[in-house]
Amino acid sequence: MEKVAYIIEVMYNSGGMERVLSVCANSLCQDLDVSIVTLYQKGRPTYFPLDNRIHCYDLGLEGVANRTLLKERLTEFLMSQHFDIVITMGGMDMYYLHSIKDGSKKVFWFHFAIDIAKTTWAGPNPTVLQKVKAQLQTWKRIYHAKKYDKIIVISKADLGKWQEYTKKAQLIYNPITIERSNVSDRSSKLVISAGRLDYQKGYDYLIPAWGIVAKKHPDWHLNIYGEGVLRDTIQKQIDELKLPNVITLCGRTSNISEKYAQHSIYVMSSRAEGLGLVLLEAASCGLPLIAYDCPSGPSEIIENGKNGLLVGRVGDIQGMADAICTLIENEALRNEMGEKALQMVERFSIQNIKKEWMEVLAGDF
Repeated sequence: MEKVAYIIEVMYNSGGMERVLSVCANSLCQDLDVSIVTLYQKGRPTYFPLDNRIHCYDLGLEGVANRTLLKERLTEFLMSQHFDIVITMGGMDMYYLHSIKDGSKKVFWFHFAIDIAKTTWAGPNPTVLQKVKAQLQTWKRIYHAKKYDKIIVISKADLGKWQEYTKKAQLIYNPITIERSNVSDRSSKLVISAGRLDYQKGYDYLIPAWGIVAKKHPDWHLNIYGEGVLRDTIQKQIDELKLPNVITLCGRTSNISEKYAQHSIYVMSSRAEGLGLVLLEAASCGLPLIAYDCPSGPSEIIENGKNGLLVGRVGDIQGMADAICTLIENEALRNEMGEKALQMVERFSIQNIKKEWMEVLAGDF
């Protein structure tokens, strides 16, 4: 049985990458010898459940600041285990894994847009220096990624960008990662959004957009699930716009499927995405989708006017408000789009995605 190892910084987070890895690993371990190697889990429980057949190891690092120690421990571990394939999830280990001569094939599985540094490093109103640093980070990632045997990306848009630099890139979409408990009947006056409370997710656009919506539809409510570094800033914006009665920051939830089913519309305001896992989750529960047509992802999930609405320009607050109001005001359209969203997500089932992974892992690369 082929031995496959995934390397990720931690598995105690509730993020999309950890969720996707747990779902894929749980499926693949039925046919492969699967291990998950964390860098600094340090005994904390995994956030998402893992199959008992999956072997879990932790390198016991104190964060990833000591890069020399990271490479030493990773090298020692891999040399002792004799894996056939080792897959990095794009953490700090990606800069060293490809150079370790343990006999395994090396795969770089990247869950973000190729130029995500423009969003995460540069931030709002970036200086020239910040822009330069972001571009250097992108080039550094590309330089190291090209040293891998295979690069797996999660959107067609990103595949095209990677193919400008290497022929090793291949597309495998992320699977739906939740078990649907119920399908929404789309009758509640509730709209949901979910994600990290950070700059990338664009909640600073969504809050004022909801201010416009609330003037026309004060009986509707927006619930935002997730945590992050900007929670206090976002709550302050909600308070300053006098919207605390119609917007709630709900924090994390262990049963997001149940929450989707209680709402009628899903909205995503991200500046950038790798694919947009939450869109698939919401669609699998029958919600019509609204998102900015940001680089990578949403346009590959949302067929504008069919299973949801794409707002053409990222940051168009009025456009986002208009899209939300369109679905609030047209129940028939809301239901039609929700049904088409349910049909769309079948191609992202774990059964279909597993087949693609098995072909890659069994292939000659």
